[in-house]
Amino acid sequence: MLIILFVLQNYFFISWLHITQDPYILRPIAASTALGILLFGPAILLNKWMRYLYLSIVSLLVALIFSFQFLYYTYSGGFLQASALFYVGEGLTVLGTVKTLLTYRLLLFFTGFFLVAGVWIWMEIRRRKESILLLKEKIGASILIVILVILGYGYVFFKEYREVGTVSHIYHYSELYDVNGLVSKIGILNFSLGDLLTLGFRSHTANAEDVHSVQSWYQSQPQQTVPGKYFGLAKNENVIFIQVESLDNAVINKKINGQEITPYLNQLVQEGLYFSNYFTQIGPGNTADAEFSTLNALYALPDTVAFIEYAYHHYRGLPWLLRNQGYYTATFHGDVLSFWNRANMYPQLGYEAWFSRKDYTIPRSIGVYDLGDEDFFTQTLPKLTSLPQPFLATLITLTSHTPFELPADLETLSIPDNAGLDWFQYHYLQSIHYTDQAIGKFIEQLKQTNLYDHSLIFIFGDHGSLTNIGNALHVDEAVFPDIQDGQVPLIILSPHTALRGVNNSPCSHLDLYPTIANLLGITLPIPLLGQDILTTKHPVVVRRYLVSGAIKSILTDTLAYHASTDGVFEHGDCLTLPDKQKVSPEQCRLLYDTETIKVRISDTMIRGDLIKTFQENTKEP
Repeated sequence: MLIILFVLQNYFFISWLHITQDPYILRPIAASTALGILLFGPAILLNKWMRYLYLSIVSLLVALIFSFQFLYYTYSGGFLQASALFYVGEGLTVLGTVKTLLTYRLLLFFTGFFLVAGVWIWMEIRRRKESILLLKEKIGASILIVILVILGYGYVFFKEYREVGTVSHIYHYSELYDVNGLVSKIGILNFSLGDLLTLGFRSHTANAEDVHSVQSWYQSQPQQTVPGKYFGLAKNENVIFIQVESLDNAVINKKINGQEITPYLNQLVQEGLYFSNYFTQIGPGNTADAEFSTLNALYALPDTVAFIEYAYHHYRGLPWLLRNQGYYTATFHGDVLSFWNRANMYPQLGYEAWFSRKDYTIPRSIGVYDLGDEDFFTQTLPKLTSLPQPFLATLITLTSHTPFELPADLETLSIPDNAGLDWFQYHYLQSIHYTDQAIGKFIEQLKQTNLYDHSLIFIFGDHGSLTNIGNALHVDEAVFPDIQDGQVPLIILSPHTALRGVNNSPCSHLDLYPTIANLLGITLPIPLLGQDILTTKHPVVVRRYLVSGAIKSILTDTLAYHASTDGVFEHGDCLTLPDKQKVSPEQCRLLYDTETIKVRISDTMIRGDLIKTFQENTKEP
């Protein structure tokens, strides 16, 4: 009865929270049944009152996990992670809100506990004597439990392997990005217990050596004594980020069959300041990593995703800095908040409001995420105009996300069959052309309000298209060919300033935070890993390998280094720029050592939750 009830509880949990489960029917049933047997099955091996004590404890814990996750999702749009246990004290501040979310539906999750308690009391009243299972019966029961559990979980893993080709994303949390999708497959209890188990394998603390190394680095950094050239140029202006999905720099100012691929962005390049040598900083988290690096001036982790693994750490990035200066902070995204665990990460980053799929209507399904960019921008505009000013607002587009599928009537580029494009390249150009039109309309709509004239607007790609579109368009802009896929455009629009033209200095996501602080006239409390790209005399970009995190390449305005695949520094290539003449690797040694230390400092601060320790001057309001 408890196992059947447990399966039903999982079903109603997913159903009541409106988590899509249509593609998965047998999978959640198999996973819930397997876990139910694993949780409640051992009771038949116990005797007398121990059986009911065990079932009471397990049923109560199950009820509490169901209830906490249900309430938290209702409140934030995401699920609690096991790492939240480290910050349970901070969660007590929302108890007043929890009271308003209580519902009769929670009674279903406690039904198992009530059932066990009732049977236990009834058995005590009747004083029935319980027969003791023979040893062979206990052995048989144990084998049956193991077989049923293996069958249940085996079915889940088998189906995942058949569909995806791997099962690593189920038990390897760093590869998880769609939390709702996982919960719909295996149930909230499997998710919560699995997350709790993996918590033991993750390090969330820093040792004394880590703290000393970070402290030494900070103390060695020069202090800013004279404000930069553009300091305060846009003081008290709103800040609007438009982070464009898969916006590859190769399409800017390029044509296909006589048509501009991004005509509106090309126009904005002329109206604003365009950075043509701008690079992404991403790891396995792609878009989420781009958000993280941009807002915190830290490198994305190479082997895991901060939005997932370290969502409850203390961050003191751009949203917190601007909140302390009286800015309102909000973020807009047309996807569900559980995607990339944003529901848990956004409050930690310093956002006061976050708008997601539930805040938008979908008049027409466009692209893989349904909400088309044009509808997203159109519906976001009135939300922006209603925000207290000045504000920081980050807008994240969706339609140009792989697999780049659009309705036929929205594919408005005329591309001949002999254009030399593969399927992905063809559809990428169509989708980015659509997104370009949506951005152009949005900017024109902004100009009709008072926001455009009082805002700094940053338009940039989160990462490249990963379609090798540069080669297809015969673009050869990167110093090293294998880093061209990370080259994206950055356009700064500032109507009341003289920020115009083209800047060819190498820069990346890490540099936006300090650049914005300088333009707004805010003195940074501590040195950052990024630089103000408008005034720095030593621009630098570091690209890393995934998994290992080793440096792949380093770009400056005078030198470029590309590491050898064997990892031996002396086997790498060192070039002088802009002539690209090969010189001895030793001429890049100091550059390599300096940037290696910075990368290590960044990783240590994130993994060890040391950011707050060294940024106490930017506490939460």
